[in-house]
Amino acid sequence: MNKDFLKLENEFKKIRKMGLIESKRKGTSGLGYTFECLLNKKEDQECKPDYGTIEIKCKLGYTKTPITLFNCAPIRNGVYATRYILDNYGYEYNNNRIFSRTLFVKYTRVANNYNFKLKINYLEKRIIMEAYYNNKFLEEVCYWDFKELEKKLKVKLTNLAIIYGYPYNYNNIIYYKYLKFEAYKLKGFYEFLDLINRDIIRIQFYMKEGKSILGNPEMDTHGVAFKINRKDINKLFYRIF
Repeated sequence: MNKDFLKLENEFKKIRKMGLIESKRKGTSGLGYTFECLLNKKEDQECKPDYGTIEIKCKLGYTKTPITLFNCAPIRNGVYATRYILDNYGYEYNNNRIFSRTLFVKYTRVANNYNFKLKINYLEKRIIMEAYYNNKFLEEVCYWDFKELEKKLKVKLTNLAIIYGYPYNYNNIIYYKYLKFEAYKLKGFYEFLDLINRDIIRIQFYMKEGKSILGNPEMDTHGVAFKINRKDINKLFYRIF
């Protein structure tokens, strides 16, 4: 067994014995951020595992929200396509221009009669995002190269730990209790592609353009995320313990 799993499991057991731990951050990211602080890990945005060779995902035990595997922006004409997508397929919502949709291999309904679908091209080694207007093909909007996706998958997720915790609210202060630890090993890249083709893994976009504090146009992006439901995690990973 990977020694990093044993080290992390020991750290988890110590944290679990601590009982209720006050959140070190407000909002939905408090569970994961607090756990990483207890590991003395600094927050970063680098494409590498969180703890040695292990990527850590912290989830609230009572929710059914999907797990974000990794983020990867698509490419169009050699550059990132997020700006193009927002400009050409975004729509107005609460005085902001946004593009917020989850894409599958099947069609996904978007405002203004646009539909999108994903297509896996094994010959070109790409996942392609296609756009349709009134169900008529419009264009290939962008793509993700297999090489880049495989690199992100294997660098970040060869080894995965899922930590489950529960929040408690006392006098308007949030505390967390960490109760469960699961360890997983990645099956492979073509299993990943197969799950996309079966609509088990999907791609979620969130982009928004509003105004900066100076009143200038400003794009806010939470990334382009590849996600999977918790109940399907064993289709992409082997359970170790």
